[in-house]
Amino acid sequence: MNEHNKPKDKRTAFVRLVGYLKPYKTSMLIGVLSNVALGLVGLVPPLLYGKTITDHVLMGHGPAAGRLKLLLAAVAALLVIQGFTSLVSFARGYVMHVLGEKIILDLRKHIYSRLQSLSVSYFDSRQTGEIMSRVTNDTEVVEEFVNHAADTLIADAFRLVAMCIVMFFLSPTLALVALIPVPLLFFMARKFSKRVRPVYRAVRERLAEISADVQERISGIRVVKAFAREDHEYSIFKRDVEAYYNQRVKAVRMWTSFFPCIDMLVQTGAFAIWIVGSIMVIHNQLSVGTMMVFIFYLGMLYQPVGNLARINDTIQRSLAAAERIFEVVDEEPAISDAENAIDMPRINGCVELDHVDFKYEDGEYVLKDICIKSEPGQIIALVGRSGAGKTSIVNLIPRFHDPAAGRVLIDGVDVRGVTQRSLRSQIGMVLQDTFLFNGTVRENIRYGRLDATDEEVIEAAKAANAHEFIEEMPNGYDTEIGERGIKLSGGQKQRLAIARAILADPRILILDEATSSVDSESEYLIHRAMDRLMDGRTTFVIAHRLSTVKHADQIITLEHGHITEVGDHHSLVDQDGVYSQMYAMQFRLNEES
Repeated sequence: MNEHNKPKDKRTAFVRLVGYLKPYKTSMLIGVLSNVALGLVGLVPPLLYGKTITDHVLMGHGPAAGRLKLLLAAVAALLVIQGFTSLVSFARGYVMHVLGEKIILDLRKHIYSRLQSLSVSYFDSRQTGEIMSRVTNDTEVVEEFVNHAADTLIADAFRLVAMCIVMFFLSPTLALVALIPVPLLFFMARKFSKRVRPVYRAVRERLAEISADVQERISGIRVVKAFAREDHEYSIFKRDVEAYYNQRVKAVRMWTSFFPCIDMLVQTGAFAIWIVGSIMVIHNQLSVGTMMVFIFYLGMLYQPVGNLARINDTIQRSLAAAERIFEVVDEEPAISDAENAIDMPRINGCVELDHVDFKYEDGEYVLKDICIKSEPGQIIALVGRSGAGKTSIVNLIPRFHDPAAGRVLIDGVDVRGVTQRSLRSQIGMVLQDTFLFNGTVRENIRYGRLDATDEEVIEAAKAANAHEFIEEMPNGYDTEIGERGIKLSGGQKQRLAIARAILADPRILILDEATSSVDSESEYLIHRAMDRLMDGRTTFVIAHRLSTVKHADQIITLEHGHITEVGDHHSLVDQDGVYSQMYAMQFRLNEES
């Protein structure tokens, strides 16, 4: 079965988290055995304090020298146990914390890999900050599951069994009294977990919303400043963080009321031991030392159960975060390669949309019965008013979306029958809203072909009319351009995008009018660069300035998702249709300006 079409994993979040521990069985085994060893060794000091020191040293009847010798031996044994405990605690702490970091690393790699496989439509419907929260914040919370829960659960179970055996061996009556609160503790822990997880989930959701909003507002800080909306933005942030605070307080209220109940139940068990044990000592049914052992063991007996409650709190927070992570991991791409998909051969450039209908998810049809055919090397211009369907058409070519009906063919091959990687590697896009990464000029151009040499990067920049301004920058091609290329002008960003596309050497080119928001000089330089880029390539141009598509081989006019006119510039002007009207209007506007 294709990985992208596999059914969603039905296992619980807990079972799936445990699955991430499987590759690290050795580390997990060390953690468990260390914890078990600490628990079992921890049973010895109470026996030394109670049976050896209390019964045989303090209350014994032998010679003083012998009792003193026994005391020194017991103290020496306690020192050895303490040294062993410290050493094993260090080993356990180091191994488990490193393991926790490994699990976080695996989770982040897994979720990010999954995000890269998802379709464009997934990101169109979600905020960037919310996705980032799942990759960073939620995975961080899961570390607590490894560090404070995974091995402790197993070790506490071993320690609980071992302690019960020793206690029943010393005094079955007191052992039964000590165990009376245990079922109630387990019952309360179970009830607590059911109530608290939805609250922790709500906390994670609130935090994700805050992260998303902060990321968006910081990205748009210039708009905020331009409209003097700082106070407005602060009021929104204040409202959101206060809602997050209220959710956190709700969670705090739940566990702060739960744990005192646990402690009260534990103390009730302690009181019962004191009462029953004292009566047995008075009636010579129990030695003072044995009762002291039980007093020591009592805290140790309830500690694993109390730990279970506290660990359960950690687990619930981790599982609430894990559920959000696995939602992404389980997300199925809207667009996936067919099982028998082949690599797209080298494209010649014949593109055909054959009776294509298209609509976005849960929306109305935005394209209806679209028929377009281009020959290799032709320039196809798509014109029309906003919302006519131009962008939807060009998004079908690299298969960002699939048509609801009809086919998209390249060189006669249905794009649904080839791998997305082999298809998109031969298609280049230069969009109006140019995206550049936070890095150097060289890194952004080389993104078009990662194995390109420095000489090839420079040649691409020259072809894009970008070399001259790059050389004038402080560090030339190694100049940092800031987030989204904020340190560059609009024309400079467009020329870097063109250089990136030239380096990629695509067979099909998609251009969203790149000169609508630049000055005349930049527009001239960009057009010269675009002419070089389009040479010999099949090019689809979304045209806003009709003067830029006069020389297109085909001009296609769209209205409300339908093709209304097809022809070249002169034939469409003569038809006195929509294209002619739009051209005349722009011509008049240019004259008036």
